[in-house]
Amino acid sequence: MPKIIADTSALIAIFFKSEKHHQSVIAYLQSNSAKEIVIIETVFIEFVTWTRARVSITASIELGQLIRAEHDYIPMDDADHLNTWNTFQKYDDKEWSYTDCSILVMANKLKIPTVLGFDQHLHQMIGLGIITEP
Repeated sequence: MPKIIADTSALIAIFFKSEKHHQSVIAYLQSNSAKEIVIIETVFIEFVTWTRARVSITASIELGQLIRAEHDYIPMDDADHLNTWNTFQKYDDKEWSYTDCSILVMANKLKIPTVLGFDQHLHQMIGLGIITEP
């Protein structure tokens, strides 16, 4: 089964109808239902934190449980965090977050170049092997 890494922006768009990319991400998922969504640890943390701050603790917990139960959750080990930190430092001319850098590192490690998301920073990684969808 082909896999795709979800960015925080994609998760927000999936779960919240008020988000501007909601319709496009739902349409994408419906036409690509064979793709397995991979959730990197840092994306999970960023998403549940965002949900807690902007919606509620209850929504954060419920959506976090749903994501971990229904998708391929990938924890990061010490080497992954070190590689992410090194990437964060290397690209200091970019406005990439630690989470953005972790997606780049984990996409390369897992050999899953495709990232579902709307973050402009992901588009800056195309030359580094990242493919963004939709």
